[in-house]
Amino acid sequence: MTLLAGVRPEPASAQSRTYTLIVVGIGGTAEFRESFHAEASQIYTALTTQHGLSKADVVYLGERVATAPDMISDVSTRANVLKVLGEIAQKAGPTDRLLVILIGHGTDQGGDAQFNVSGPDLTPGDFELAGMAFPSQALALVHTGSASGGWVQPLAGPNRIVIAATRTARELNATEFGQFFAEALAGEGADLDHDERVSLLEAFQYAKQEVERYYEEQNELLVEHAVLDDNGDGTGSADAGAEGPDGVLASTFTLGGPQAVAAARTSDNPVLARLYSERDAIQRQIDELRVVRAALTEDQFLERMEPLLIELALKNREIREAGGV
Repeated sequence: MTLLAGVRPEPASAQSRTYTLIVVGIGGTAEFRESFHAEASQIYTALTTQHGLSKADVVYLGERVATAPDMISDVSTRANVLKVLGEIAQKAGPTDRLLVILIGHGTDQGGDAQFNVSGPDLTPGDFELAGMAFPSQALALVHTGSASGGWVQPLAGPNRIVIAATRTARELNATEFGQFFAEALAGEGADLDHDERVSLLEAFQYAKQEVERYYEEQNELLVEHAVLDDNGDGTGSADAGAEGPDGVLASTFTLGGPQAVAAARTSDNPVLARLYSERDAIQRQIDELRVVRAALTEDQFLERMEPLLIELALKNREIREAGGV
């Protein structure tokens, strides 16, 4: 592509390195502390086992380290969150990705959204400031708590994905979104295209659907409306999809599959070896396009990204038909 001709990013692997920060806030009650940790530990285990992320790249900050000292590296204070983000920024390559998952209670103080942790609460402004250290990396923030809709507009921008459990900061009831988002990453139900990977779009769609099913089964009024924004306009979409306007970038932010793919590549099958190589080349083009997204209009980005996503989907189908993963 002409635009990329003058861009020389560092070599990208088939799947860029993904750094993840899981932050569990103040529970307030034993019931919430247990449920928040259950969601976080399910996500942590899924990322470091079936999705193949290194434990060194997944940081879990919790309300109490003693709850699970083998997982929780430190207390979830504002200072510790910003410290970890700074450390990640120092080692992240230009095509690496950052995923931040907030699990806990959110509030709205006079129009200012906050996430409740020990000491000063976290705000969108804290993450906006920290995000300046990631000029080219894809950044994704998933806020599974109440009032999370208030984080969408402040954090929207190029190469950013913001997923919120609520449509606005005024939806203040405790949410169910977190348990189903964790289930999406840990189970198989969210892998809609059966490619052994789960994209953030798939996880969002799965969790949103299961939340709606939960309220219907409980015969309760739906009081949380999850949204996703990744086109930078600051308006979250409930119906995000791979065709856009929201959902295109989230569909490329995938987790999982590297271990299974690596095992399959040990095969002497020359057809699979060729197909894997071709898929790697497509994924590299997607990674490189993400690097220069800030220099493109939304229409230009979608015009270049859409054929790559179609090509990737077709290549995955060829691989599955040939007996690969």
